[in-house]
Amino acid sequence: MLDVQILTLFPELFTPFLSCGLMSRATRDQIVNVSTTHLRDYAINTHGQVDDSPYGGGSGMVLRVESAVAAIEDAKKRNPQAKVVLFSPRGRRLTQPFVRSFTEELQSSGDGLILLCPRYEGVDERVLEWVDLEISLGDFVMMGGEIPAMAFLEGVTRLLPGVLGNPESHVTESFETGLLEYPQYTKPQEYRGRTVPEVLLSGNHQKIVDWRRAQSLEVTRRRRPDLLKGPQHAAGELSVALIHHPVLGKVGETITSSITNIDLHDIARSARTFGIDHFYVVHPVKALRRLAGNICDHWATGFGATYNPNRSEALSLIRLVPDFEDVIIDIESRNGTLPRIVSTSARESETPTTYASFREDLAANQAPHLVLFGTGWGLAPEILDRAQVHLEPINGATGYNHLSVRAAAAIIFDKLLGARQ
Repeated sequence: MLDVQILTLFPELFTPFLSCGLMSRATRDQIVNVSTTHLRDYAINTHGQVDDSPYGGGSGMVLRVESAVAAIEDAKKRNPQAKVVLFSPRGRRLTQPFVRSFTEELQSSGDGLILLCPRYEGVDERVLEWVDLEISLGDFVMMGGEIPAMAFLEGVTRLLPGVLGNPESHVTESFETGLLEYPQYTKPQEYRGRTVPEVLLSGNHQKIVDWRRAQSLEVTRRRRPDLLKGPQHAAGELSVALIHHPVLGKVGETITSSITNIDLHDIARSARTFGIDHFYVVHPVKALRRLAGNICDHWATGFGATYNPNRSEALSLIRLVPDFEDVIIDIESRNGTLPRIVSTSARESETPTTYASFREDLAANQAPHLVLFGTGWGLAPEILDRAQVHLEPINGATGYNHLSVRAAAAIIFDKLLGARQ
C-alpha cells in the first residue's frame, strides 16, 4: 500500500477528490492510504501564522522555513523513507514517462510520499534542503500546490496494480507511446449520419491495430506536432538495447561485459534527442543492474532530478533487464506483436541493409523495432542470428574501425532519425 501524506493549508480541498471515482476505489481497497495535515498546526504563534513577507521586498507572502520543516519532520516520523515532493513552477515538468518511472520506483522501494503544497509566493529557499523532488505541471502559475498534488497523485495511483479495472487500459493512452491516443467510438454505430469507421467493425485485429497506429500519428501531427520525434518518426515503436551478455571477447569467446556509467548517460541522451521510445540495458548480474539503477534513481528522483532535469528526462528511458528475452517479452506485451530485430556491428554482414533504405522502411512500417548494440567485441552469434535486419557497418575515411558503442549509437540514430534537408 502506498502511503501518502499531504501537507497543505486547505486540507478540505482533498475530501471530494478522494471520495470520487477511482481515487475512492483505490483508498477503499487499501491500494493507497492518503492523509492530510494542516500546515497551520505548525504555526509560529497563536495567530496561526505560517508565512511572512519576503526579505528584499516584493509582493506576496512566503511559507516560513520553521513551519514547513516542522511539518515535514513530523511526517517523516510516521514514514522515515517517504520521498518529499514540493510543487513549484521551478520543478521538473510532469510527463507520463516520468510518472511511470517514478511509480515503478515507488513500487520496488516501498517508499511513501510527502506532498508539500505551498500557497502565496512559494516557500523559503531553505526548505529545499528537506525536499527530494520539485514538480511542475507546466509553464504556468497556479495559486497553490493542491491541484498539482492531485494531478500527480492521480497519475501515480492509476498505474498501481488493481486500480484500473483493465490493467492494460493505460498502455495505449496518450503519451504512453509518445503519441496522442487514436479516436475512440462506441454505440450507436450511426448517429445523425455520422458512422463508426468500418475497420473497427471488421473483427480483423491486425487491421484495427494498423488503423489505430495510423490515426495516432495523424492526430499527433495535427494537434501536437511537437511530440513527434523527428520528421521521419517511426510508424511503430522504436527501442534500442545495449547487450552486455552474450557478447564476444577479444579472441571470440562469449563473455559478460561491465555496465559503464558513461554508456548509460550518453546513449540515453542520444536516445532522447532522436526520439527513441525505450532504452534497454541487458545484464545478467543483479548487483550491476542495481548499481545502474542507483545511478538512474539519482537523476530521476534524487538531487540530480532538480539539478539537471534534462539528464533526468533522458535517463528515464532506461529499462534494466537480466536477459535478452525480457526485452522481447516487454515489447510484445506493450505492442501485441513481436518486434523486428535489427543488429548493428563493426563487422561486415553477408546481406547488409543500408541506412537510407532502412530509414524509409522504419518510417512506413507499423511493427515495433528493436535496434541492438553490442558491448565488448560485438554481439554473440546467437543474438545476431535473431535479427531480421543487419545494418551496414559505420565506415570512416580511414581503415580504423573501433568506435565506442556510445559514439556508434549516436551516429546510427542520426542516420535513421535525424532531420534531413
